[in-house]
Amino acid sequence: MNLISHPSSLPSWRRNRARAALPERVVHVDLKGPKIPFSVFKKLLHLYARWGISGVLVEYEHRLPELPLSRQFPKADRYTRSEIVELTRLSRDLGLDYFPLVQTLGHVEYLRHLKGTAAMMENPSYPNQLCPSNPKTRAYLSRLVAYVCELHPHSPRINIGLDETHQLGHCPTCKRRAAKLGGKLELYLDHAKWMTAEVIRLGRKPMMWGDMFLGKGREDLISQLDPRVDVMPWDYSCYTPRVPYVLYKGHRPCKVAFRSDYTCNSFPTPLPIFPSKGGFTEDLPAKELHRLGGLDKNTGLAHSFVQGHLMAKLKLPVWGTCAADASASGVFRSNFMRGRHNCNQMIRTLLELGGHGAVATIWARGHSFAPINSMWTTSLYAVAQFAASGWSGKTSASDLKIRASEIAAEVGMPSRFGEWTLDDLLWILSNPNSMGAYGKFTTLQTVLDAMRQSRAKGVFAEGVMLSTEAEILSQQLIFLVEESRWWNPNRKIVPPSIGSEMRTRIKTIQRDIARLKPKALGYYTTWVGEKNAFETWWRGLYEVDSAMAAKAVTLV
Repeated sequence: MNLISHPSSLPSWRRNRARAALPERVVHVDLKGPKIPFSVFKKLLHLYARWGISGVLVEYEHRLPELPLSRQFPKADRYTRSEIVELTRLSRDLGLDYFPLVQTLGHVEYLRHLKGTAAMMENPSYPNQLCPSNPKTRAYLSRLVAYVCELHPHSPRINIGLDETHQLGHCPTCKRRAAKLGGKLELYLDHAKWMTAEVIRLGRKPMMWGDMFLGKGREDLISQLDPRVDVMPWDYSCYTPRVPYVLYKGHRPCKVAFRSDYTCNSFPTPLPIFPSKGGFTEDLPAKELHRLGGLDKNTGLAHSFVQGHLMAKLKLPVWGTCAADASASGVFRSNFMRGRHNCNQMIRTLLELGGHGAVATIWARGHSFAPINSMWTTSLYAVAQFAASGWSGKTSASDLKIRASEIAAEVGMPSRFGEWTLDDLLWILSNPNSMGAYGKFTTLQTVLDAMRQSRAKGVFAEGVMLSTEAEILSQQLIFLVEESRWWNPNRKIVPPSIGSEMRTRIKTIQRDIARLKPKALGYYTTWVGEKNAFETWWRGLYEVDSAMAAKAVTLV
């Protein structure tokens, strides 16, 4: 069975333009959650090549054939050397660059599953970062990068991570070194310079995430890196040319986001965190605010993706990283509209800046101790939009509307469901409901019914319908908790039939969850990943809410 049943000809954005508008268009494959079945991985590469994606960025974590350690993860958790060879060879044949990503400072939680790795951690009680001052760390990383380069002889770039290293300077040695070097970010720079030099010595071009330099307001340190290093900033919340925040010295909202809207046109709208004085965009020094492009005089909003604007000022290749699927999208399905608009706006901004490339990330989980995110198959809609925008350069609202039917066909879905388009239904699935859990599961059921009536089939359609069915059950559990809060304060005079009906209902919901599980397992292990990953994902869907609902109904 094909991953997607699509038309035999290439999509129009490939036919109508000989070369892509944006030079590099890369999709991130995150393996810290499910291990994508090998046969499906190959189908995915074919699909990405069809859409005009130029490369894949494969974040391995514990999926490498081996790690340069005395202990290894179970064989079932790892790809074999021959499988990696075949994936990289297929990528070359399809015209895709294959970039491995291995973390070399932060986000190494997975190592704590192996005995003997605690000694390399910066803070053993919070095991997410290696200690950059520990000789064992450097020896391990040197061997790791050499092994990854040997395993990927044709990969021109290696991404070494280096994002979100928030434990910097915790150990006594690092604390002393940071003081001597000038600060924690200078310590970070020292490690980044050594790590990127290792990659360059092995004949590859290093890539690294840019949040620790740009997000902390220290873009000046980037100039001390080798100019061959690609620094890649990211922003998963930019959807429009002007936005109510900047990612610079923290997540800084603009004050206009908190001004009362007397027209009520923007109500209800989720607000950013309301910071104390000093935490707003406007609190930045005037010189820094000017470097970020200032605020729009009419709206009080900031430039979208200011970190990209900063990179352009440094006269370095400008990369941007968006999210086809972010961890914040949740555990049931991709947030289709967030992914579409974030990817589209990132492409738009990069084209305006003369950018070099974009990466659309698909995060399988926040880290290896976190819940597993939604099934990657539901992100295919946003990836198709990313591919279309990056190749064609067409990013306007009218462009999105014109290509709606073609995108639907590319993900194997009908373009219409009665009077509603696929974009309409995905918009509904992506937005909160104003009536809480009851409104949410009622709405979800209506959308699910419309999709079922269309007899939509294929991996994307089945993934969307399965995840919607699963979320309906979750929302019903949450609604039971809400109901229990209504009745509990006066439980002594509540008619017994109410509590009895709620207890019957939770048994029905739990039975429906048990009935859905075999169907979900079959889909998951065929397309998404291995059974262990499924069990982790399934527990994340229901375990806490089911326990809360079971307890809540006893209080009525």
